[in-house]
Amino acid sequence: VRARNTAFVSAKIMGEVKELKVRTGDRVQKGDLLLSIHSPDIGARVRAAEEAVGEAVNGLKIAEENKTLAGKTFERYKKLYDSKALTQQEFDEIRSRREIALLQYEMSRKSRKRAEAALHEAEAFGGYSLIRSPVSGIVAEKKIDVGTMTVPGMPLLIIEESAYRVEALVNEEVLQSIKDGSRAVIFIDALNMNTTGVVGELDHSIDPLTRTFRVKIDIKDTTHSLRGGLYARVKFPLGSRSALYVIERAVVTRGEIKGVYTVNRDGIITLRLVKTGKKRDGMVEILSGLSSGERIIIEGVEKALDGGKIAHVG
Repeated sequence: VRARNTAFVSAKIMGEVKELKVRTGDRVQKGDLLLSIHSPDIGARVRAAEEAVGEAVNGLKIAEENKTLAGKTFERYKKLYDSKALTQQEFDEIRSRREIALLQYEMSRKSRKRAEAALHEAEAFGGYSLIRSPVSGIVAEKKIDVGTMTVPGMPLLIIEESAYRVEALVNEEVLQSIKDGSRAVIFIDALNMNTTGVVGELDHSIDPLTRTFRVKIDIKDTTHSLRGGLYARVKFPLGSRSALYVIERAVVTRGEIKGVYTVNRDGIITLRLVKTGKKRDGMVEILSGLSSGERIIIEGVEKALDGGKIAHVG
Protein backbone atom coordinates (compact mmCIF):
# COMPACT_ATOMS: atom_id res chain seq x y z
CA VAL A 1 0.00 0.00 0.00
CA ARG A 2 1.33 3.42 -0.95
CA ALA A 3 -0.04 6.94 -0.92
CA ARG A 4 -1.12 8.08 -4.37
CA ASN A 5 1.06 11.17 -3.91
CA THR A 6 3.97 11.53 -1.49
CA ALA A 7 5.58 14.92 -0.87
CA PHE A 8 9.19 15.08 0.31
CA VAL A 9 9.54 18.45 2.05
CA SER A 10 13.09 19.83 1.87
CA ALA A 11 14.92 22.95 3.00
CA LYS A 12 16.02 25.69 0.60
CA ILE A 13 18.27 27.55 3.01
CA MET A 14 20.90 26.84 5.62
CA GLY A 15 19.84 27.46 9.20
CA GLU A 16 18.57 26.02 12.47
CA VAL A 17 15.09 24.57 13.00
CA LYS A 18 13.58 27.10 15.38
CA GLU A 19 10.03 25.78 15.74
CA LEU A 20 8.34 22.52 14.73
CA LYS A 21 4.56 22.59 14.40
CA VAL A 22 3.76 18.96 13.54
CA ARG A 23 4.40 15.41 14.68
CA THR A 24 4.30 12.10 12.86
CA GLY A 25 0.70 11.10 12.22
CA ASP A 26 -0.68 14.66 12.25
CA ARG A 27 -3.14 15.57 9.51
CA VAL A 28 -2.26 18.80 7.68
CA GLN A 29 -3.89 20.94 5.02
CA LYS A 30 -2.14 22.47 2.03
CA GLY A 31 -0.49 25.73 3.11
CA ASP A 32 -0.30 24.87 6.83
CA LEU A 33 2.89 26.00 8.58
CA LEU A 34 5.06 22.97 9.33
CA LEU A 35 8.22 24.52 10.78
CA SER A 36 10.37 27.64 10.82
CA ILE A 37 14.11 27.99 10.24
CA HIS A 38 16.31 30.64 11.84
CA SER A 39 19.00 31.97 9.50
CA PRO A 40 20.88 35.20 10.44
CA ASP A 41 22.06 35.59 6.85
CA ILE A 42 18.50 36.22 5.67
CA GLY A 43 17.96 39.27 7.88
CA ALA A 44 21.31 40.74 6.88
CA ARG A 45 20.54 40.14 3.22
CA VAL A 46 17.18 41.91 3.46
CA ARG A 47 18.67 44.91 5.32
CA ALA A 48 21.44 45.27 2.74
CA ALA A 49 18.88 45.14 -0.06
CA GLU A 50 16.75 47.81 1.66
CA GLU A 51 19.77 50.09 2.01
CA ALA A 52 20.63 49.56 -1.66
CA VAL A 53 17.09 50.57 -2.64
CA GLY A 54 17.37 53.73 -0.51
CA GLU A 55 20.65 54.67 -2.18
CA ALA A 56 19.20 53.97 -5.62
CA VAL A 57 16.15 56.18 -4.88
CA ASN A 58 18.38 59.09 -3.77
CA GLY A 59 20.63 58.61 -6.80
CA LEU A 60 17.60 58.72 -9.10
CA LYS A 61 16.37 61.97 -7.52
CA ILE A 62 19.75 63.61 -8.07
CA ALA A 63 19.91 62.32 -11.66
CA GLU A 64 16.40 63.62 -12.33
CA GLU A 65 17.29 67.08 -10.99
CA ASN A 66 20.45 67.13 -13.14
CA LYS A 67 18.43 66.06 -16.17
CA THR A 68 15.89 68.84 -15.60
CA LEU A 69 18.61 71.47 -15.10
CA ALA A 70 20.52 70.30 -18.17
CA GLY A 71 17.35 70.45 -20.25
CA LYS A 72 16.54 74.01 -19.21
CA THR A 73 20.13 75.10 -19.76
CA PHE A 74 20.10 73.56 -23.23
CA GLU A 75 16.92 75.44 -24.18
CA ARG A 76 18.38 78.78 -23.07
CA TYR A 77 21.65 78.23 -24.91
CA LYS A 78 19.81 77.04 -28.00
CA LYS A 79 18.06 80.39 -28.26
CA LEU A 80 21.43 82.13 -27.97
CA TYR A 81 22.87 79.84 -30.61
CA ASP A 82 19.95 80.48 -32.95
CA SER A 83 20.55 84.24 -32.56
CA LYS A 84 24.23 83.77 -33.41
CA ALA A 85 25.25 84.84 -29.89
CA LEU A 86 26.95 81.49 -29.17
CA THR A 87 29.67 79.62 -30.95
CA GLN A 88 29.19 76.10 -32.27
CA GLN A 89 31.69 74.67 -29.79
CA GLU A 90 29.95 76.24 -26.80
CA PHE A 91 26.56 74.93 -27.99
CA ASP A 92 28.00 71.41 -28.53
CA GLU A 93 29.31 71.39 -24.96
CA ILE A 94 25.88 72.29 -23.56
CA ARG A 95 24.20 69.66 -25.73
CA SER A 96 26.71 67.02 -24.55
CA ARG A 97 25.99 67.91 -20.92
CA ARG A 98 22.26 67.42 -21.54
CA GLU A 99 22.83 64.02 -23.19
CA ILE A 100 25.10 62.89 -20.35
CA ALA A 101 22.46 63.97 -17.84
CA LEU A 102 19.84 61.94 -19.73
CA LEU A 103 22.10 58.86 -19.76
CA GLN A 104 22.83 59.23 -16.05
CA TYR A 105 19.11 59.47 -15.36
CA GLU A 106 18.40 56.26 -17.31
CA MET A 107 21.25 54.47 -15.53
CA SER A 108 19.93 55.60 -12.14
CA ARG A 109 16.40 54.48 -13.04
CA LYS A 110 17.66 51.02 -14.03
CA SER A 111 19.80 50.85 -10.89
CA ARG A 112 16.70 51.51 -8.80
CA LYS A 113 14.83 48.70 -10.58
CA ARG A 114 17.73 46.31 -9.97
CA ALA A 115 17.85 47.29 -6.31
CA GLU A 116 14.09 46.77 -5.92
CA ALA A 117 14.34 43.39 -7.66
CA ALA A 118 17.16 42.41 -5.31
CA LEU A 119 15.00 43.43 -2.34
CA HIS A 120 12.09 41.34 -3.59
CA GLU A 121 14.44 38.41 -4.06
CA ALA A 122 15.83 38.83 -0.53
CA GLU A 123 12.32 39.01 0.91
CA ALA A 124 11.29 35.92 -1.06
CA PHE A 125 14.43 34.19 0.16
CA GLY A 126 13.38 35.14 3.68
CA GLY A 127 10.08 33.37 3.04
CA TYR A 128 12.01 30.12 2.71
CA SER A 129 12.45 30.20 6.49
CA LEU A 130 8.77 29.30 6.86
CA ILE A 131 8.10 25.79 5.53
CA ARG A 132 4.47 25.13 4.58
CA SER A 133 2.78 21.94 3.50
CA PRO A 134 2.62 21.54 -0.31
CA VAL A 135 -0.30 19.10 -0.09
CA SER A 136 -3.12 18.03 2.23
CA GLY A 137 -2.43 14.73 3.93
CA ILE A 138 -0.74 13.02 6.87
CA VAL A 139 2.79 13.51 8.20
CA ALA A 140 4.22 10.06 7.52
CA GLU A 141 7.78 10.67 8.64
CA LYS A 142 9.71 13.39 10.51
CA LYS A 143 13.44 13.55 9.88
CA ILE A 144 14.34 16.58 12.01
CA ASP A 145 13.81 18.06 15.48
CA VAL A 146 14.09 21.55 16.98
CA GLY A 147 17.74 22.59 16.82
CA THR A 148 18.58 20.54 13.75
CA MET A 149 20.78 22.36 11.23
CA THR A 150 19.35 22.38 7.71
CA VAL A 151 21.06 22.68 4.35
CA PRO A 152 19.48 23.21 0.90
CA GLY A 153 17.94 19.97 -0.37
CA MET A 154 17.93 18.32 3.04
CA PRO A 155 14.72 16.26 3.55
CA LEU A 156 12.72 17.45 6.54
CA LEU A 157 9.31 15.76 6.43
CA ILE A 158 7.42 13.23 4.33
CA ILE A 159 3.71 13.92 3.80
CA GLU A 160 1.36 11.39 2.27
CA GLU A 161 -1.94 12.37 0.69
CA SER A 162 -4.98 10.64 2.18
CA ALA A 163 -5.73 8.80 -1.08
CA TYR A 164 -4.03 5.39 -1.23
CA ARG A 165 -3.35 2.75 -3.82
CA VAL A 166 -1.99 -0.78 -3.92
CA GLU A 167 1.06 -1.49 -6.06
CA ALA A 168 1.19 -5.14 -7.12
CA LEU A 169 3.75 -7.06 -9.19
CA VAL A 170 1.80 -9.24 -11.59
CA ASN A 171 3.02 -12.10 -13.77
CA GLU A 172 3.42 -11.25 -17.45
CA GLU A 173 1.12 -14.13 -18.43
CA VAL A 174 -1.95 -12.07 -17.51
CA LEU A 175 -0.77 -8.89 -19.24
CA GLN A 176 -3.60 -8.98 -21.79
CA SER A 177 -6.25 -9.48 -19.12
CA ILE A 178 -5.52 -6.35 -17.04
CA LYS A 179 -6.29 -2.89 -18.41
CA ASP A 180 -6.78 0.63 -17.08
CA GLY A 181 -10.12 0.63 -15.28
CA SER A 182 -10.07 -3.12 -14.53
CA ARG A 183 -11.52 -4.03 -11.14
CA ALA A 184 -9.66 -5.98 -8.48
CA VAL A 185 -10.45 -7.46 -5.08
CA ILE A 186 -8.10 -6.30 -2.31
CA PHE A 187 -7.40 -8.03 1.01
CA ILE A 188 -5.43 -6.28 3.77
CA ASP A 189 -5.11 -8.76 6.62
CA ALA A 190 -3.68 -6.28 9.15
CA LEU A 191 -6.89 -4.22 8.98
CA ASN A 192 -9.21 -7.20 8.39
CA MET A 193 -10.14 -5.32 5.22
CA ASN A 194 -11.82 -6.76 2.15
CA THR A 195 -12.63 -4.20 -0.52
CA THR A 196 -12.45 -3.52 -4.24
CA GLY A 197 -10.28 -1.21 -6.29
CA VAL A 198 -9.82 0.02 -9.84
CA VAL A 199 -6.61 -0.17 -11.87
CA GLY A 200 -5.51 3.45 -12.25
CA GLU A 201 -2.09 2.92 -13.79
CA LEU A 202 0.10 0.08 -14.99
CA ASP A 203 3.70 -0.01 -16.11
CA HIS A 204 4.30 -0.80 -19.76
CA SER A 205 7.74 -2.22 -19.08
CA ILE A 206 8.34 -5.72 -17.75
CA ASP A 207 11.11 -6.61 -15.32
CA PRO A 208 13.38 -8.97 -17.31
CA LEU A 209 14.45 -10.82 -14.15
CA THR A 210 11.11 -11.49 -12.46
CA ARG A 211 8.97 -11.33 -15.65
CA THR A 212 6.45 -9.17 -13.81
CA PHE A 213 4.95 -5.74 -14.35
CA ARG A 214 3.68 -3.23 -11.81
CA VAL A 215 -0.05 -2.53 -11.47
CA LYS A 216 -1.37 0.37 -9.37
CA ILE A 217 -4.90 -0.09 -8.01
CA ASP A 218 -6.73 2.90 -6.54
CA ILE A 219 -8.62 2.21 -3.30
CA LYS A 220 -11.94 4.01 -2.86
CA ASP A 221 -12.59 2.66 0.66
CA THR A 222 -12.15 5.46 3.26
CA THR A 223 -13.58 3.60 6.27
CA HIS A 224 -10.23 2.03 7.22
CA SER A 225 -7.10 3.68 8.59
CA LEU A 226 -4.88 3.05 5.60
CA ARG A 227 -1.19 3.89 5.68
CA GLY A 228 1.79 3.35 3.45
CA GLY A 229 3.67 0.07 3.79
CA LEU A 230 0.76 -2.23 4.62
CA TYR A 231 0.83 -5.62 2.91
CA ALA A 232 -2.08 -6.43 0.61
CA ARG A 233 -3.23 -9.37 -1.47
CA VAL A 234 -4.94 -8.69 -4.80
CA LYS A 235 -7.18 -10.82 -6.99
CA PHE A 236 -7.88 -9.94 -10.61
CA PRO A 237 -10.82 -11.49 -12.47
CA LEU A 238 -9.21 -13.01 -15.57
CA GLY A 239 -12.38 -14.49 -17.07
CA SER A 240 -15.54 -16.41 -16.25
CA ARG A 241 -16.92 -19.92 -16.81
CA SER A 242 -19.95 -21.93 -15.80
CA ALA A 243 -19.46 -24.56 -13.09
CA LEU A 244 -21.66 -26.89 -11.11
CA TYR A 245 -21.10 -26.89 -7.35
CA VAL A 246 -22.75 -28.94 -4.62
CA ILE A 247 -22.43 -28.67 -0.88
CA GLU A 248 -19.41 -30.68 0.26
CA ARG A 249 -21.28 -32.89 2.71
CA ALA A 250 -23.48 -34.22 -0.12
CA VAL A 251 -20.48 -36.06 -1.62
CA VAL A 252 -19.88 -39.61 -0.38
CA THR A 253 -16.60 -41.42 -0.72
CA ARG A 254 -16.20 -45.18 -1.24
CA GLY A 255 -12.47 -45.80 -1.41
CA GLU A 256 -11.31 -43.99 -4.56
CA ILE A 257 -14.87 -43.55 -5.78
CA LYS A 258 -16.93 -40.43 -5.12
CA GLY A 259 -20.62 -39.99 -5.71
CA VAL A 260 -23.82 -38.20 -4.74
CA TYR A 261 -27.26 -39.62 -4.07
CA THR A 262 -29.77 -38.39 -6.66
CA VAL A 263 -33.54 -38.54 -6.28
CA ASN A 264 -35.87 -38.84 -9.29
CA ARG A 265 -39.49 -37.74 -9.50
CA ASP A 266 -40.69 -41.02 -8.01
CA GLY A 267 -38.41 -40.65 -5.00
CA ILE A 268 -36.03 -43.41 -6.07
CA ILE A 269 -32.52 -42.93 -4.73
CA THR A 270 -29.55 -43.60 -7.02
CA LEU A 271 -25.87 -43.34 -6.17
CA ARG A 272 -24.39 -41.36 -9.04
CA LEU A 273 -20.62 -41.57 -9.52
CA VAL A 274 -19.09 -38.14 -10.04
CA LYS A 275 -15.73 -36.54 -10.71
CA THR A 276 -14.98 -33.63 -8.41
CA GLY A 277 -12.83 -30.54 -8.89
CA LYS A 278 -11.94 -27.52 -6.79
CA LYS A 279 -13.34 -26.87 -3.34
CA ARG A 280 -14.46 -23.40 -2.35
CA ASP A 281 -16.30 -22.02 0.70
CA GLY A 282 -17.74 -25.41 1.75
CA MET A 283 -18.73 -26.30 -1.82
CA VAL A 284 -17.14 -28.76 -4.23
CA GLU A 285 -17.13 -28.53 -8.02
CA ILE A 286 -18.69 -31.42 -9.98
CA LEU A 287 -16.80 -31.92 -13.23
CA SER A 288 -18.87 -34.87 -14.54
CA GLY A 289 -21.60 -37.33 -13.54
CA LEU A 290 -24.25 -34.79 -12.56
CA SER A 291 -26.36 -32.28 -14.47
CA SER A 292 -27.69 -28.94 -13.39
CA GLY A 293 -31.27 -29.20 -12.09
CA GLU A 294 -30.99 -32.75 -10.73
CA ARG A 295 -32.04 -33.26 -7.13
CA ILE A 296 -29.60 -34.70 -4.59
CA ILE A 297 -29.62 -35.60 -0.91
CA ILE A 298 -27.71 -33.15 1.27
CA GLU A 299 -28.98 -34.07 4.72
CA GLY A 300 -28.75 -37.53 6.27
CA VAL A 301 -26.50 -38.75 3.50
CA GLU A 302 -25.13 -41.50 5.76
CA LYS A 303 -28.63 -43.04 5.95
CA ALA A 304 -29.26 -43.02 2.16
CA LEU A 305 -29.31 -46.34 0.29
CA ASP A 306 -28.82 -46.91 -3.41
CA GLY A 307 -32.17 -48.11 -4.80
CA GLY A 308 -34.10 -46.94 -1.80
CA LYS A 309 -37.06 -44.62 -1.88
CA ILE A 310 -38.06 -41.56 0.05
CA ALA A 311 -41.66 -40.96 0.97
CA HIS A 312 -41.98 -37.37 -0.12
CA VAL A 313 -40.11 -35.51 -2.83
CA GLY A 314 -40.13 -31.71 -2.45
